[in-house]
Parts: sequence; structure tokens; C-alpha cells
Amino acid sequence: MARIVGIDLGTTNSLVAFMDGDRPRIIPSRTGARMTPSVVGLDHTDRVLVGSAARSQLATSPGKTVAEVKRLMGSAERVALGERLYTPTEISALVLKALKDDAERFFGETVDEAVVTVPAYFTDAQRQATKDAGHLAGLQVDRILNEPTAAALAYGLDHLDKEQTVVVYDLGGGTFDVSVLEMFDGVLEVKASAGNNKLGGGDFDRALAEHIAKEIARRHGIDVRSDPRAFARVLLAAEEAKRQLSATDAVPISLPGIGGSSGLPISYEGEISRAGFEALVGDMIRSTLEPVKAALTDARLSPRQVSEIVLVGGSSRVPLVHRAVAEFFGKEPLRGVDPDEAVALGAAVQAGLKVGSISTQTGIMITDVCPFTLGVEVAERAGQQLVTGIFSPVIPRNSTVPISRTDIYSTTGDGQREVEVRVFQGDARYVRNNVFLGQYRVEGIPAGPKGSQRVSITFSYDINGILQVTTKVLSTGKETSLRIDKTPERMTVEERATAAARIDREWKMGAPVEPAKVHNPGVENDLLTIAKKRLAELPSHKTGELSAVVGTFEEALKTGDKAAAARHEARLTDLLFELE
Repeated sequence: MARIVGIDLGTTNSLVAFMDGDRPRIIPSRTGARMTPSVVGLDHTDRVLVGSAARSQLATSPGKTVAEVKRLMGSAERVALGERLYTPTEISALVLKALKDDAERFFGETVDEAVVTVPAYFTDAQRQATKDAGHLAGLQVDRILNEPTAAALAYGLDHLDKEQTVVVYDLGGGTFDVSVLEMFDGVLEVKASAGNNKLGGGDFDRALAEHIAKEIARRHGIDVRSDPRAFARVLLAAEEAKRQLSATDAVPISLPGIGGSSGLPISYEGEISRAGFEALVGDMIRSTLEPVKAALTDARLSPRQVSEIVLVGGSSRVPLVHRAVAEFFGKEPLRGVDPDEAVALGAAVQAGLKVGSISTQTGIMITDVCPFTLGVEVAERAGQQLVTGIFSPVIPRNSTVPISRTDIYSTTGDGQREVEVRVFQGDARYVRNNVFLGQYRVEGIPAGPKGSQRVSITFSYDINGILQVTTKVLSTGKETSLRIDKTPERMTVEERATAAARIDREWKMGAPVEPAKVHNPGVENDLLTIAKKRLAELPSHKTGELSAVVGTFEEALKTGDKAAAARHEARLTDLLFELE
């Protein structure tokens, strides 16, 4: 049987899992960690780093490290790592390459196929970019699975005998999705999905970081946001404070040596309460309830008709999220599913279903929906005037997939010999407010009076969220087709081949992930490198404390003692400032 894995390619962290008999199981990284940070960087020798090795240098080398690239998927933006430029697809491919490497190390054999999850509200361009990233990483991605659907699979595996309505509320590091499902006789049927692919826990971090930056400016008159390295430290402190506030009412925030004024180092010591944090992020959290309402409306359900609410995504651990969801539905969300691992475990279940390894054991089956309305641009007559730019839906949002639907349109002008088919997704009446997907021209239409020639347009939307559009001139039978996978931002075949070779070359030349059993392989990060260089320059009678702190910091990194590493890093920063 082919070896296939399930991958949760997350904004903040990524995971890989497989079916171990009839149970999904997370594959640990070579360090033993269950999650791999979705961070890519270059070390001081310009070798590629992926995972915690890259994350450890976010604060010290922000210009050579990138995180949260998932938010850029499907765009034409480029990411700079030092002097190198990468596409978001290439950065994601490096993360997938690390997961593939972990899986192959675990199995002792090649892994070349995967089910990869994406937010339900990902656009076609974002889905195609994700498939391309898998290709660059050496993975065949035959199935793109919506994240809340994957989480529902992980939940449903243990509840096959129940008949119930389930809402999966998925708030990750950079995206939010909600799906409404009906479960009966081992069938998981997605009824509706909605979401916001520009909202997640990273936005909470930035809101708190902005608050801290303003406090530093108020106390010391300096703007740390103008210093990428200093603000990266503030962001990391904000993220850690957010995590701690899920378990405590207030946390101290200490940023020694965060800046300088008149040649003297400046440090920040403060505190953030849970109430203060919730005031900063409350509006964002409450905004997630609007897509929840939309999904319930599409599913023709009230909040009280929902049997269970499953919270997924690390950001769902924020207590205000739990309270807001509980208040909206009038019941406590389910706590039995690990919010960090549910999506990866569900992807593994889908992988098992795909190759037939678990279908006879579980009887589980799942259906999904198209989360967007898909249609074409048309012109309509208003009296004697022809109004263009009108959106005509062909496949309504939340239609069960795979689906194929056909609508008939007529020519709008006398003697018209061709039509331009422009495809959009969205729900606005005018196409200018929707997302453009692609276009093509249909020629060879017989001339005649306006309205005399009719053209059928068929939309076929598959389980991977890929759209095929076919146009047929009814009087002649001539057909023209467009597969919506050629967005302007997408790599060409030649570009993908070049990028795949580049990633494979850099992977083999670099040290992409940390050595086994080492918490932080990048101990030679910028801070240590600077400190050791400074040591070499100092006279021996001035190296005492600096030498000692360098040694203890390096040892803490090697042993994975996070608390000790943080203390020594802070002291090392202070010492370097004092020596300037």
C-alpha cells in the first residue's frame, strides 16, 4: 500500500500525521516536537533553516527570517531572506519539505503523497499555490481538504454512532473558518462554511505588540516599531504573553535592552492583565461570530439546534473566544479535541480513506461544500440602456461538491460574433466587488439579431476546490473550456521546475532543520555570533561575565531549557549594550 500522510500546513505551526491502524497519529519532528513552526530563515552562513531553528532567530535576524507566509499564498508578493527572493509558494514548500523529511525519517522509506489542508475560505489561487508548494517539496497533493472538515473527521472518528449537528470553529494563527456539519450513520455532511482568511492569532499578537510599543514610546520616547529587530522581540514577547494569559490573570513583560537613548540602553518592564488583553482583541474575536451566523443561516439552523461546538486552532484557547462562543450558542464548547492537532489528525483520516486503508473498518464518509458563490459577468438591460459588470451566479455558495451546473445566456448585440467569459467568486451584485478568477474568449458565434444566439456555460467544481468552466454555442455545438488554475500569480510549468530544483539544491546544501534531540540547533544565532566576536576583541580582564553568560546561554539552548535561555539571552543583550 502506498505511503500517504496528512499535513496541516498552518500559519504559525505545521504538523504531519498518518493512520496507525485505525487511529490517526502525529509524526514527531526529529527533535521530538509534535509541531514544526512555519518559519523559514537563513543562518549566519546563509544556509536554510526551517522550524524552531528559524523561529529562534526571528528576533535577532528579522531580515533573514520569515513567518506567517500562509497569508501571502496565491499572491504575487515576494519574500526577502537576506539578499535572496522567494515566492510564498517556495517558502511553504520548504516547510512541507521539512515535514516530508520528518515523515521519511519516521518510516524509514520515501513519502511522496499527501493530503494537505487549507482554510475553507481559501480562494482558488491560494489552493493552487498550496498544491504547487507540495509539488516543489516533492509531494503529490491529490487532495486539498478544508481545515474545519478535517477537524470534523478527527472528531467524527470517535462519534460514528451519533446523529447530531456539529459546528467546527477554527481560529488559527492567521485564518478563521467555521463549518456546520450533520453527522448520521457514519456520514459527515458539510452543510455550510464561512470565514475570514485575514484574521487569526497573529493579529492578536500584533495588537498587543502595538500596545507595548506605545507604552515604550510613552515612557522612553523611542519608537521600537522603526527597528525591525527590536519590534520582532516585542512581537515574540506579545505572543508568549498571549499564551500565558490563557492560564493566568496577568503576566509580566520584560524586554531588557530593547532600545537606546543618548548612548544608554533602555529596558521595558510592564504587565498586561487578561482584561487588558481582551480589551485589545475583543472586537476581532466578536467579529468571528458574523461568519458563524452566516454559516448557520445557510444551513437553515439556529444556534440552539447545534448539538456540539468543536473549537480548533491554537488561538481558540484564548478564554474570551471560549466565552464568546459559549454565550452565542448557549452551551459550552467541546473540550475533548486537541485544538492544535485536530486538523492534522483529520487529514490523516482522509489520507487513509483515500487509499482505502480504513474505509472497511470505520464506514466513515464525508461530503464537503463550495464555500463561495461562483459565476460570470453579464450585461443586463435597464430600459434602453445596457448595464455591464453584473454578477450572475452559477454555483451558489455552500453547494455540495463535486458539483456541475449549467446556465444559458444570450448575445446582447446585433451581429455579435464572440463573447468574453469572465469568471468571478463572491456574493456581491457587481463583479467589481468580487474576486476575479479568470477569463477566455469564445469565437465563431453565427451572426444574428441580439438574443438570437444562446451560449451554455457549465461550471464543474471538484472536491479539491478546482473549477472547470466549459462554454458551448448551442447552434453550432462548438465548445471552449477553461480550467481555473492559470491565475496571473501562479507559477508556470517552467517556473515550477526551476523552483523545485532550487529548493532541492538549497535543502541538500543547507542545514534545514535541527539535529536530533537538540531544542535549538541554531545556537550559532546572530546574538551568540556577535557576543563571541566581541569576546575575541576584548582584553582578557574584561571577558569574565560576558564569557560566562555566553557559555550558559549556549548550554541552555542545547538542553532545551527555555526559561534559562530567556534569562541568559536577556542578560547577554544587556552586557552587549553596556560594552558599546
